[in-house]
Amino acid sequence: MKLLPETCLAGPVQFEVRLANRRPTIDELLDDLKRAYRKGRLGPLTQDAYAERGSFSVNSIAHHFGSWNAALKAADIPINIVPTKTDEDLFENLADVWRKLGRQPIGRDILRRGGLSQFSLGAYEFRFGTWNRALVAFADFIKLKGRGGARVPSKAAKPKTAKRRRAPRQINWRLRATVLIRDSCLCRMCGASPAKDPAVTLHVDHIVPWSKGGPTTLLNLQTLCSACNIGKSNRLSWPPKATPHPCKPTRSQTSKRSGTRRRR
Repeated sequence: MKLLPETCLAGPVQFEVRLANRRPTIDELLDDLKRAYRKGRLGPLTQDAYAERGSFSVNSIAHHFGSWNAALKAADIPINIVPTKTDEDLFENLADVWRKLGRQPIGRDILRRGGLSQFSLGAYEFRFGTWNRALVAFADFIKLKGRGGARVPSKAAKPKTAKRRRAPRQINWRLRATVLIRDSCLCRMCGASPAKDPAVTLHVDHIVPWSKGGPTTLLNLQTLCSACNIGKSNRLSWPPKATPHPCKPTRSQTSKRSGTRRRR
């Protein structure tokens, strides 16, 4: 058994271990998105471009923000995906990638830099909302194609005469903070607040439920505690008022009002 000479062990090599940050914060993700955007000279920041310049994975960013486009919007980066291709073009490309892989593609397989796909994953998410919805629409497309009606749009693929695409159901962190600040971190139904009771958990809820066509906008969002939100479920709620919390008036307020009416 040969031993290494002392000169090999006493060399100038420094062994520094750097562990990967597997739980990045929202601020770290936003800063890295902006850095990759500036590094690309303010050009379109696609998922393929970020995979080459960014420090985190595309799937990690999409998981934190709900979708790639939502992450770009939160970082104030313009979304430059133009839907110039038809649904059939996207489906044919998906079928081609499926044949090359010999299995069902997943999101990370739809990257143009790998040479398998002509379109990025963002193109499918922009058209259908999520990757899973794109797969469901593709399955419907294959069924129609087998029946000789491939050019008939599926239920998931919206025709040209359809209404505008709805905003995603996911509430980003900036919009959530805006709603909480507007409502003074108080439940709009019972008045509960973490400042009064640390056990209270606040949720941001759709006033008109998403399942009933309610948009994800500031005017259609309200602050509810977890108990009130679960109890409300998908029922309609009152529209938001101008006051930070729609509590009932106190006795002093009612007495003042009655006194002013009597004086008149």
